[in-house]
Amino acid sequence: MHRRYVPGPWGQIHLHVVAPAQPPTRRPLLCFHLSPGSGRMYREFLEVMGTDRLAVAVDTPGYGGSDPPPAPTDLKAYASALATVLDSLELDQVDLFGAHTGSRLAVEVAHLCPERVNRLILFGAAVYTAEEREKQKAAFARPKPVHADGSHLASRWTGWAAWRWPGVSDEMIGRYAADSVQDFERHWWAHQAVFEHDMAARLGSLEHEVLVLCTKDDIEGPTRRAASVIRNGRYLERLDWGHWFLEVDPSGAGDMARAFYDR
Repeated sequence: MHRRYVPGPWGQIHLHVVAPAQPPTRRPLLCFHLSPGSGRMYREFLEVMGTDRLAVAVDTPGYGGSDPPPAPTDLKAYASALATVLDSLELDQVDLFGAHTGSRLAVEVAHLCPERVNRLILFGAAVYTAEEREKQKAAFARPKPVHADGSHLASRWTGWAAWRWPGVSDEMIGRYAADSVQDFERHWWAHQAVFEHDMAARLGSLEHEVLVLCTKDDIEGPTRRAASVIRNGRYLERLDWGHWFLEVDPSGAGDMARAFYDR
């Protein structure tokens, strides 16, 4: 794996890149992470997928190593910024993999440049009720207080640790917790955009072939609802997986992805 920066509308966009030793034989793969977070969540998965294709995880602007927008913005603006990566890397057509917020970004990128996107895997594609949306806004789409004793940092650890399952290490939890507090003053910006986004309408109007993956995590229930709005594709439930399955079982994740992307 190596790192790379490419220009974006608000500064530089940071990429995590794995390229095969021999000329690639499959379509390139772009991966979008959950928020707050970074493309580090895809490290092991990129190593598996990058043996026969260019495999890239993109840090969303304002997260990981990517420069932020000047102010909170919407999902379409974030997606437009991510779509510029295709031009920077001179990619004619790609497959997409999204996780939670990244699933919404993948859907929007496919709407923005439909002829350049082939298939999408959406790990967590929450379709919220109006009541759930308001609760999520109140909990996540706003700045949170910073405490002198650092308890706001500890709460991030305990929040992620609640979703530990067999094979998940302290290091994995630590990476997620660290990424979520890297820029504490704007960690909530992407969540604000998420809860103004209509996944049911946007996924339901997408003509691309989609695989929605539901795992045992915090949006399991809302992701189940996505099964009824998929226009072209299918729904897969893997409750033996949860957060960090891309690190705990990268080979299994790779087998699933290849079976879908490479048919």
